[in-house]
Amino acid sequence: MTELTQSPLTKKQRLKNLGRNPVTVKELRSRMRGRKAFVVLTVYLLVMSLFILLIYAAFPAGSSDPFGPNARDVGKVIFAAIVGVQGFLVVFVGPAYTASAISGEKERQTYDLLRTTLLTAKRFVSGKLLSSLAYVFLLILAAIPLQSIAFLLGGVSFVELFVSQIVLLVAAVAFAMWGLFCSASFRSTMAASVATFGGALFVTLITPMLAGLLLAIISPFLALSATLSWVGEAALAYTLTLLAATNLPAALITSEFFFLDGGAVFLYEESFSGRVVYLPSPWLPFALLYSLLAFFLYLL
Repeated sequence: MTELTQSPLTKKQRLKNLGRNPVTVKELRSRMRGRKAFVVLTVYLLVMSLFILLIYAAFPAGSSDPFGPNARDVGKVIFAAIVGVQGFLVVFVGPAYTASAISGEKERQTYDLLRTTLLTAKRFVSGKLLSSLAYVFLLILAAIPLQSIAFLLGGVSFVELFVSQIVLLVAAVAFAMWGLFCSASFRSTMAASVATFGGALFVTLITPMLAGLLLAIISPFLALSATLSWVGEAALAYTLTLLAATNLPAALITSEFFFLDGGAVFLYEESFSGRVVYLPSPWLPFALLYSLLAFFLYLL
């Protein structure tokens, strides 16, 4: 009697199975067949467009230059505003979809029925994650044509656009995975939502406030320490850079500063007492850290 052995799946087959996940298909069909998804997308783009028009109209009124405002400055402000709105979308809207993904099944008493099917736990989690991220990615990518206005005005390069989108997409996966982890850890959607938004607020707002307070406390001691060697200065610079890499707004702002000041995309050159030190652009450790965090939460 012959034994049937299942050969390991190739990478192409795994990608096909990922797209055939019944949870993903069901969630996407139920979301995209209704009017809500298209209404939200339309309102989102209309609000973004109105926001850009207000910025463009406000610049001539606030400019003291008789020839009008610099178009490059207008382009930079428009680009920063769009990225800021996308960052808000990633931090708060994305986790809102995943915070109720599993806890909602528990409240509807369908979670135990799903566990009795042939669907594995990993495929169930990946299906919920992909269905939530697909719509968030759609909102992020739909705003890219609006960012082309910044290219027309100047002041923004393709590298800045590419880096910002990479950071936003990685952050979207990490924050959505955090919401899914909270949804699996709590039985009620209310508790999962509170934990999700509490963690997002702590990482995004409270952490930089605590870091700024700590820096304000120790800065007088650093200023009085005239014997600080270049090694200590370099260590402090690395510490501040890595701290910036733990926060989404700080990583975007610091990476933009490194690029504008020295044209640094990957490594920023800084001199301490005549010694050249290369600091990583914060978006690199940010992408690595948040990718590892999302993978760790997925394994849990």
